[in-house]
Amino acid sequence: MLLETNRDGLQSNLEKVKKAAEVMGLQSKTKSMVFGRENIEQRLQLGQTEVENVQEFVYLGSLITWDNDCSKEIKSRIGKANGAMTKLHKTWNRKEIRLETKLKLLNACVFSVLLYACETWTIKRRDKEAIKAFEMRCYRRLLKIHWTQKVTNSEVKRRLGMEVDTCIFQRLMERKLNFFGHVCRMSDDRLIKTVIFGDVEGTNRRGRPRREWLNDIQEWCNMDVYSLYTAAKNREEWSTIVRTSVDTNGH
Repeated sequence: MLLETNRDGLQSNLEKVKKAAEVMGLQSKTKSMVFGRENIEQRLQLGQTEVENVQEFVYLGSLITWDNDCSKEIKSRIGKANGAMTKLHKTWNRKEIRLETKLKLLNACVFSVLLYACETWTIKRRDKEAIKAFEMRCYRRLLKIHWTQKVTNSEVKRRLGMEVDTCIFQRLMERKLNFFGHVCRMSDDRLIKTVIFGDVEGTNRRGRPRREWLNDIQEWCNMDVYSLYTAAKNREEWSTIVRTSVDTNGH
């Protein structure tokens, strides 16, 4: 992936990559995307071919969009996790496999797909509800509870031997909070730290401001960014904050 702040710089780097690929006998499959804008003012050129500009693409298994809307990625993750759940339908139906074993398989083969790269997500309320709804569908599938049966979520968890207040969203919170703490303890010259805490020049567009990645951390911990950054520097203090936030805001 090549990142540049202007079209000319990107075109220059693209030509260097093309030459290096030709030396190795590789063919480039290149597309362009402008963050914050649906279309590019002037298309890039790869030799005599014009590079296609797209509004979204998959990079390292994650869906990247021009407007940084994580809802599309979360929806895609739920779809892939649902596919993994469906492929194991014979396993869920086998009576000789204990329920405890099925739960371990669910965590290892389905929920791991769902939460892939969740540390990078910006969560909206409907995203949280969609994730929790998928979790309960999986539990009901394990217990062979049809959707027409009136069984509460609390009863489903009781039958699985789980605590009523626990949910998969708490794992997402814990992973994202731990990632935030890890970034805070990095050296100041790390690019990811600059991306998260750096200031962007310019003015916002008209309309309601978009939800940002740090908004989740602030809401879950009920702290401002400076206090969060200071607390995360201390591993023990941050671990306590993470546990408290996950326990109180995850359900």
